[in-house]
Amino acid sequence: GRLCVAHRKENVMYIRKRRKKWQCLVRHKGHRVAHSFASKSDARLWGQKVETELMNGSYQNNDKLVQMTLKDLLQLYLEKALHKSKRPKILKYDVEMLRRFPMARSSLAALSAVKLANFRDERLKAGKSTSTVRCYLKTISRAITVGQKELGIPLQTNPVSLIEKPKQAAPRDRTLSRVELDKLLAACREDKKFHFLAAFVEVAFLTICRRGELLNLKWENVDWIDSTAHIAETKTDKPRKIGLAPKVLQILKALPRTVNGIFFPVRSMSSFEKSFRNARKRAGIKDFRIHDLRHSGARYLIEEKNFNTMELMEQGGWSSAAMAKRYANISPKHLAKKLELMAEKVEHIYNGKKIN
Repeated sequence: GRLCVAHRKENVMYIRKRRKKWQCLVRHKGHRVAHSFASKSDARLWGQKVETELMNGSYQNNDKLVQMTLKDLLQLYLEKALHKSKRPKILKYDVEMLRRFPMARSSLAALSAVKLANFRDERLKAGKSTSTVRCYLKTISRAITVGQKELGIPLQTNPVSLIEKPKQAAPRDRTLSRVELDKLLAACREDKKFHFLAAFVEVAFLTICRRGELLNLKWENVDWIDSTAHIAETKTDKPRKIGLAPKVLQILKALPRTVNGIFFPVRSMSSFEKSFRNARKRAGIKDFRIHDLRHSGARYLIEEKNFNTMELMEQGGWSSAAMAKRYANISPKHLAKKLELMAEKVEHIYNGKKIN
């Protein structure tokens, strides 16, 4: 049978017995909301609450939150974000990794700051670095934001924003000495898989370009007359022009020409990084990564080529002096040498022998 509880011009709520449960249905201005309960009283209370919320415009349909898991949301996010990502393989790997964790089976309704905080602590205890855990949380947060804005997920707040993120690791300051660089280049020349490995390392050091920027660099991007290169694809989405030292031009011209004009044709990034690690081991160098060539090159340009901060920012593509300073990481030895030279100048002036 059907028991009509309320009836107005634009608002209808009724309760009926259906399959041993009490179903409450509320209609209001084109909206139709239904839910089943074990008792009639629970159905009536829910119906009155929903009716009031529909009338004042505060109703949120949480069915999606109950039905959809974090695992489902991450998959939908991947499908939406993959074609926009600059590093689609890494994004896919990160999302697939997150979907394997037990937390991913939680419904969005049950996803809380407490669960996310426990996940954070478990990953840190498992030995994951703070940067990796931050990356996990960032991916989950982006998926939730996309869900809220584009998929109609009725989450009032993003629970990731409610938890404390692991402190960012101290910036790396590992740079190569001139002796270490020579050893590394010699070891890279022995690599049988990538004939251009030594050339890549030296160009990365002298240009302070990011790895991806160099791997996308083509013959057509280089102005051989003005000794410049147009870096079209950058981390910040802001193309820039950089200067090329005579040595860099010499190295690039010596590389075999490819069909698409790319100087460093790398199909497998993991194989390329493995070759670099093996060369580093052969050279007897510890705790050094490809990206550290950017640090080493920045220090070289400051200390050996007298680049000022603005010049370094233009060459390296940094938007702030603080970031350029972090990468340059000027050595105390260099500062001591400059102070020594300044002291010698002062001494000559006092002796009446002013020098230019």
